[in-house]
Amino acid sequence: MNNVKHCPNCGCELDIDNEFCSECGYDLRNNVSLEQKNMPLGFFDNLTQKTSFPIIVYSFIVFGIFLFVGSIFWSSVMANGSIDFLTYIILTVTFSVFLAGIFLGYFGCNDQSYVLPNFLVHMGCVYSVVLCVIGLIFTFLMGIFGMLSSIFPGSGSTPTYTGTSQSTASNYVPSFDLSGYLKIFILILVIPVASYLGIYLGYFLKENI
Repeated sequence: MNNVKHCPNCGCELDIDNEFCSECGYDLRNNVSLEQKNMPLGFFDNLTQKTSFPIIVYSFIVFGIFLFVGSIFWSSVMANGSIDFLTYIILTVTFSVFLAGIFLGYFGCNDQSYVLPNFLVHMGCVYSVVLCVIGLIFTFLMGIFGMLSSIFPGSGSTPTYTGTSQSTASNYVPSFDLSGYLKIFILILVIPVASYLGIYLGYFLKENI
């Protein structure tokens, strides 16, 4: 029996017991060639290798803690009349996302190349949770409305107006609060900004403290 094998990297003939190639130094104990090792990672491979699921989970725990703390603090400010409800939501969520990002950047980023993958995974998780919660609320409310409409079939009928009431209703022009829509847009925009800044700050603190 021939006790000779070939290096998968350079093709050099080697003894069967060799663990490394005597010509190129290739590690014969694995089946991954040098060219494959140097190939650029795909998008999802990069996310997988540079993120940690447990740390992502812990960052959500931190997010929940500071969401509770922030809600208490900013609700006291709202009670004084200094801010309205939408501003309260913006400040509370931004505060929580930013601090969760600091935690993720400090414990989850080994170097600067880890910042973007952790940010993308974190934002994907945040928006997934938000969409799931909104979907569940919408589904629950639609179920309640459907049940009520089946119990009270006449509740959805259009009311009739007589006399001056009808003319008043016909002259009614709905008004839109543009400031409310602007604040919702700011909330959507500020969440990823606060998350990225928090993750980068966490990595910066890890490298410099």
